[in-house]
Amino acid sequence: MSGMDRRYFKGMLRVIVLKSLAEKPLHGYGLIARIESEYGFKPSPGAVYPLLKKLIEEGLVEVEAKRVGDRVVKVYRLTDKGVEYLKGCKETELMLEDFLRKMRIAREIGLLTLAMNLLWLFRNIERLPPERIEEFKKKFMELNGMFSEVRGLQTWM
Repeated sequence: MSGMDRRYFKGMLRVIVLKSLAEKPLHGYGLIARIESEYGFKPSPGAVYPLLKKLIEEGLVEVEAKRVGDRVVKVYRLTDKGVEYLKGCKETELMLEDFLRKMRIAREIGLLTLAMNLLWLFRNIERLPPERIEEFKKKFMELNGMFSEVRGLQTWM
C-alpha cells in the first residue's frame, strides 16, 4: 500500500469508526465486528486501538470502563465534539458510500476473489508448469478482449 493509499485508508477508517460510534457506544471488538458486518472488511486491532486512542486525545471519543459479567470492558462513545467533527466529513462519507457500493458489486460478481487469485498467481507464476501458463494465457486473452469491448462503450466514458 502506498503512502497515499495508507492515508486514504486511515481517513476512511477514521470516519467509519466515528460513524459507527455515532450509532451506538461500542467496546473495541464490538466496533471491529460492527465494521466487518456493515462495511465488509475487518480492520485489525492494531489499526483500531491506536486510532481510538488518537480520537480520545482529540476529544472526539470518550471511553468508559463497564463491568460485563466478571470482566471490565472499555466502551467507546462519540463526544459532542465528535458529532460536530463528523458533520464536517460529508465529502469523505460520500466517497466512502461510493467505495462501499462498488465493493458490494465487486464481491457479488466475484471480482474480489478474482483479484486475490490474480495476486496469488502473480506471486507463484514461476512455479506453474508451462501447460498451465498457456491455459491462463488463453483465458486472460479472452477476458482482456471483454474488457476492451466494455471500455470502448460510450456509456462508460
